[in-house]
Amino acid sequence: MADPLRLVNDDYLTLYENDKLPGLGGEVLRQVFAGLGRDVSFERFPTKRAWMMVVRGERDGMVATFRTSEGERFCSFSDEPLIQDKWVLFVRTADIGKLKFTSFDDLIGHDVAIREAVPQVEVSEQPTVSPELWSFLRQHHNMVATNGTPVGLRMLAAGRVDYAVASLAYAMSEITKMGLSGKIEPLLSRSVAEENVYVCFTKARVSPAFVDAFSSALKQFKQTEAFQAIYRKYFP
Repeated sequence: MADPLRLVNDDYLTLYENDKLPGLGGEVLRQVFAGLGRDVSFERFPTKRAWMMVVRGERDGMVATFRTSEGERFCSFSDEPLIQDKWVLFVRTADIGKLKFTSFDDLIGHDVAIREAVPQVEVSEQPTVSPELWSFLRQHHNMVATNGTPVGLRMLAAGRVDYAVASLAYAMSEITKMGLSGKIEPLLSRSVAEENVYVCFTKARVSPAFVDAFSSALKQFKQTEAFQAIYRKYFP
């Protein structure tokens, strides 16, 4: 029996929580790896540390990350993405129907919380919300920069901003943890960015054949009712 895979993740794309509350990524990966006959463990670290552990071959891979040319120097990415993440605008539930997002002009006169870009290693470069949105918000002086999604969600709930930009997957998890379910809702009519999220494996510890097998198993699992049940659990 092969050793358990040791995967890490950061606080940016938190697709798992812990053994008691594994999150979408954790639930999906446990089932996929079980089908491949491999045990897996998850650890969370700050972004830069997590990536450096993978780059140095101290861990087997990253649970959820974006595919970059720099990252591919050190890691093998599964061809099949774990999920497609979307960045959307959140509003207070009380403002559903009052506030909308069909174009940038809908944001004029409303403060928008948005996470500042975080300096980090090149391999983990984040896709940013569209430059057009950044430029528009700066031009209209209604961008409220925060140091993290939870901060923006709290500001939204407290009425300090009217919109908050966040990853749909991450924000929905945070809203539940923060006790804000029913108070904050995503506007799903239009996203501000979309990006595939992948599992990556360090080339120093994981064979290309296993990565291919994992990718095929993940693709097959995503066609099952079991996957749909997990997805609906986190995105009802």
